Amino acid sequence: MTALLISNILLWCLLIALALVVFSLIRQIGVLHGRIAPAGALMVDKGVAVNQPAPQVTAEDLLGRPVNFGYANDHTQLLFFLSPTCPICKSLLPALRAIDKARDDLEVVYISDGEPEQQQKLIKEFGLENSRYVVSPQVGMTYQIGKLPYAVMIDRQGVLKAKGLVNSREHLDSLFETEHLGAATLQEYLSKPSPSMHTPS
Repeated sequence: MTALLISNILLWCLLIALALVVFSLIRQIGVLHGRIAPAGALMVDKGVAVNQPAPQVTAEDLLGRPVNFGYANDHTQLLFFLSPTCPICKSLLPALRAIDKARDDLEVVYISDGEPEQQQKLIKEFGLENSRYVVSPQVGMTYQIGKLPYAVMIDRQGVLKAKGLVNSREHLDSLFETEHLGAATLQEYLSKPSPSMHTPS
């Protein structure tokens, strides 16, 4: 009876110790996660620099409406360069539609190139019939887009505020962050040395 009691006490002590170890590990994981820098959209081209006037070009969308890029406007433009054969592009379309609906001051323009049949299939699949959807190689060449999916943000004054290769929703969100931070990319902002807290004597 005494041996059974002692073994139960030891087991409870072991269980409590194990719970404390697990709690400590969970806390440490949280600390490490907080120190990890967020991933931002990656710039991979040599096009127009951020905070410079965006290239000006005009193209028609699939509904015959003219779309002006790089001109002063009453809203911010988010240009999303995609391909109907790009799986990552397709995975981001629901997020882009949600962003487009949520912000009245933002116009999302989908820009692609390729066979009309593939474009129409993509538009129907993701409900983009009323969206600004431009099929024009000229726009991609003007903005020197080399890889997809790629996004470019242009403010109301026609200034290119953010751009980059976007492989995830996190990359997409980083464009809005860099717009507010005034940096070319999130990586550039994080790599800047922090201002000293001490004033020179």
